[in-house]
Amino acid sequence: MIHIDFQGGAHGNYLEFVCNKIAGVAVGTPFNSAGAAHNKIYTAGKIFYADHYSTWPRAMDFDKIISIQINKHDLLPLQQVSLLRAANYGYDNDQLEIDTYNKLNNREYSWVLDKIVQNFFINQIQESYNAVKDPTWPEVGTIHEFENLPTAIKQECLEQHKLQLLELSSTNPHCSRSILREFFQIGFQQPDQHGFVVNQQKMKYNKSKQVYIFPFACFYNKNDFLKEVKKIASWADILYTCQDDIDQLHDEFLSRQPYKYSTVKCDDIITKIQNNKTNLPPVDLLEEAYINAKLGWNYFV
Repeated sequence: MIHIDFQGGAHGNYLEFVCNKIAGVAVGTPFNSAGAAHNKIYTAGKIFYADHYSTWPRAMDFDKIISIQINKHDLLPLQQVSLLRAANYGYDNDQLEIDTYNKLNNREYSWVLDKIVQNFFINQIQESYNAVKDPTWPEVGTIHEFENLPTAIKQECLEQHKLQLLELSSTNPHCSRSILREFFQIGFQQPDQHGFVVNQQKMKYNKSKQVYIFPFACFYNKNDFLKEVKKIASWADILYTCQDDIDQLHDEFLSRQPYKYSTVKCDDIITKIQNNKTNLPPVDLLEEAYINAKLGWNYFV
């Protein structure tokens, strides 16, 4: 038995299916309507078991572990696909400003929500209000308290002082695109502090374990992927006799990956911007953040 340890969105369920197919216990294709490999069918007991063993700590009892590892160049497509596929949420990152709080208020993305609230919303209402507050005005700490102020005070705050009141909560669930863009931009500018990189630091294993490192980037390069799974078969002492089936399966996998070329696309756009070219292709929120980070200035505002 072999563990596959991965972060949400890093295609661990797909790799589990492929490895079990090589082992002769998986049939058909595993893809659901969203393209995630969550519809796995096995004819016998699994050999490979994929889960978030390190990021949602749980025991790894087997001696062998495949660890899907990322680097800073993987952050854009991983972030995109994680929002779309992790736990079948199906979130389009280009619409993340709509109902942001409820979309992120789950075990996969609560850490993102916490960081956004901490960096952009904690005490923002109170601090903004106090900056213009007359000593005779009531204290305010939430939007609800602000809404209950006398009309004259609210009008002065909003019309004369142009007060901005930001709150991200279940009752105020939307988050401006500019805040989200800045949040993700910081992650791309400081990849060592990015959540996925920080979470990967938890993927440490007992020295008694046999660990195979599977590079995330290989999923998006067919030749590299086929080489890696062949190596896994040898490492796991499994006879690899279904090369053609895996070849066809991976073609289907790639056809279902909308973000597989996002980094290449964005790097090309950056070059065009630097050369003052126009007529650029449309980009989503995370691509905007990535491009801003790489340019070092805000092309998208």
